[in-house]
Amino acid sequence: MTASRSLGTRIAVFETSLWVVPALFALALLLRLALLVLLPQDAVSDGEWYIVRAAEMARGMGYQEAGYPTAFWPVGYPALLAGSMMLFGPGLFGPLLLNLVSVAVILGAIVWLGRLLGAGPLATRLALLLYALYPAHIAYVGQPCSETASTALSMVAVVALIAGRKNSLALIAAGALFGLATLMRAQMLVFPLGVIVALLLSFRDFRWRDALRAVVLVQVTLAAVVLPWTLRNGERMGTFVPVSTNGGVALFYGANDRATGDWFAWERTPYWDEMVGIPYSQRVAQQVELDRRFKARAIAWIAAHPAQWSLLGVRKMAMLWLKDSDAFWSLEKTYPDRSTAWRVVQGVDQLYYMALVGLGLFALGVAVRDRLRGRFDHAPLLLLGCMPAFATLTAFGFTGQTRYHYPAMPFLILAAGWMLALLLRRLAARVPARRLRARLA
Repeated sequence: MTASRSLGTRIAVFETSLWVVPALFALALLLRLALLVLLPQDAVSDGEWYIVRAAEMARGMGYQEAGYPTAFWPVGYPALLAGSMMLFGPGLFGPLLLNLVSVAVILGAIVWLGRLLGAGPLATRLALLLYALYPAHIAYVGQPCSETASTALSMVAVVALIAGRKNSLALIAAGALFGLATLMRAQMLVFPLGVIVALLLSFRDFRWRDALRAVVLVQVTLAAVVLPWTLRNGERMGTFVPVSTNGGVALFYGANDRATGDWFAWERTPYWDEMVGIPYSQRVAQQVELDRRFKARAIAWIAAHPAQWSLLGVRKMAMLWLKDSDAFWSLEKTYPDRSTAWRVVQGVDQLYYMALVGLGLFALGVAVRDRLRGRFDHAPLLLLGCMPAFATLTAFGFTGQTRYHYPAMPFLILAAGWMLALLLRRLAARVPARRLRARLA
């Protein structure tokens, strides 16, 4: 009994003390700052590309590559990096500071989401702790890649949509935020539709008329934010490009005879020329035509192999969630002499990641069951499944690269915090298993 009371007291302190949330914010930021100071990384792969483009933009050269206007990747993140460089000078200081600010925004969004969805203070604080200690998301902060900033912006947009679901001005603001998020990740163009459907399923006070109004206001505002960039692409690239020109390439990665479901390095092999007839050296100058050819080949392959593509899609979805190691690739590249240490860290992260996903999916399962039974007790938690579901469906169509589950993890972590809070309360109260099942029923 003493141990049970002791645990109950600790839970109460953690749940109610005013110092806990600031301490968790500090823990998350200090761990990531320690990584930046003690293990500075070279900008590699996508990060290197972003830094070069951002530096050119900061010097007034526009969004270009090798002297040609580009839209291969969305402009939003390079533009954000360029702004940080204009404020703090060339180099990685500004971009990495931007990552830390984005982490703080993600933490704030977790708190706000927890309140909006009725997760409770214990669940929300546990989620903050879980996110603060998450090794992969600590490691990502060391690279100037779009994942951290785009996830922060997407989460704020989701929060704004949920909080203002029946307020026109709030819906317009949410649409603007989703528009900015789309300029970082093109697939966000349609994501708000899924959130609005989930709102319809989760809240009794959100009716079909509310949903239709939300769709119109959010999507029209989103389109208005993206439109200037679309017009720029039409003028500079001679064709209609809503956001970026890499859609065809991304689709082809997951729809060809050699597709594995993951990324594979074939760009600088004879297979490239064989498939598209455009030399790799001309990929920037002819990116629009390249995108068109890749898209046409991918669609033709899907039409000719529907069963194979469907099975491959299932494989991609499994690969998306199977492991969590991409975050450490840049550390391995920067510090190859510490490969054993990175393998150990990856192993720890994988176990941690599997626990997060397991707890999160369990919580979402409870929410789904609750809603199927016509009850709304835990139905708002369904909204935490929007981003995981969207990432999974995106993987089906494109590839199952593990880093693509990054934006889903804060949502799953909040769901995991809710489930962990339930389990801890049961442990503290010594509730028999049958009574726990009754609570969930």
